[in-house]
Amino acid sequence: MAAKPINDILKDIEDLVNKYIQCCEKRKPLAIEPDDKEYIFIREGLTPCDEKFLIHRHYNFHELPLEVLRKLAILLIKTHVVQNVNYDHIFFWAWTAQLVVEFEKDIILFSDPEIRDEILLLFRLNLLPTRLVSYFPELYIIVSRHFILSAHIAFSLLERILKLKCSNHVKLDGIVTRLFTVPISRHLKSYKPGNRVNRVGHLLYLFENNYASSQLKQDLRDYRDTCIQVYSCKGGGYGYYFIDDWRNRLLHGEKFWSSMSAAIVNLISLLLLHEIPLSLYNKRKSELVVRFKTPSEIESNPFIFYPPKNSISNCFTTHK
Repeated sequence: MAAKPINDILKDIEDLVNKYIQCCEKRKPLAIEPDDKEYIFIREGLTPCDEKFLIHRHYNFHELPLEVLRKLAILLIKTHVVQNVNYDHIFFWAWTAQLVVEFEKDIILFSDPEIRDEILLLFRLNLLPTRLVSYFPELYIIVSRHFILSAHIAFSLLERILKLKCSNHVKLDGIVTRLFTVPISRHLKSYKPGNRVNRVGHLLYLFENNYASSQLKQDLRDYRDTCIQVYSCKGGGYGYYFIDDWRNRLLHGEKFWSSMSAAIVNLISLLLLHEIPLSLYNKRKSELVVRFKTPSEIESNPFIFYPPKNSISNCFTTHK
């Protein structure tokens, strides 16, 4: 049977996301304020909305085209309107982490042991099985508030990745080596050699406009447009003011929503997925699909992230 066209898959998934949001809006408890993005589900069971409209109930993530996986980093943020991290985030992060492991020898960024370990630490933290609390009650505060730890790691990792990718303009310590400008309100902020960059949003602007491929540029624009719409936040002249605002909230002890951490993890996932050349992914895809066909065929070790253990019984589906 011929593979389903990518545009048709994307249309299906967008439809599932929209129906999921509509379903959750109808079922949201009255006690929850409409704009409260701190609304969290920490549970093992699935709601009726999950059963009907979660993407992984209709598609196996390890079988999706790379182009679709990249779009998921953006589409899943739309669900933050009604809920924090649903199981589709878990499957998306688990497969992204697995791809970092699988392509470790092929991608320069993934082959750096320090970067790789920090990437895998971030994903492992976000993939902690909630059932751990049943065996180790003392881990409750870690599992239920893991997003705080995740956000600290994510912002640090994001900054490091961007500095590595923008190496012609800035060093790892943030010192500028080549002049660049960032639009701030009604003027341009000039970063001259010897200055230090201390805003992740400014690094994102530099990366998007000087290093990103045309497709990644579009995905980054879609990402920030989606965040601005969902969170009713500001992009500023450079487009990423909300990223800097979220980081300041976290560092200065202000209210930080758990879904904000999820949005940053999705941004990192987007950057990582764009590191993998489409031709290389397609070349290895058949092999990966076979290896991850059923959970029983997967060896248990620290470098296996997919399928996620949070809901392993629901990992795989059969499609007509």
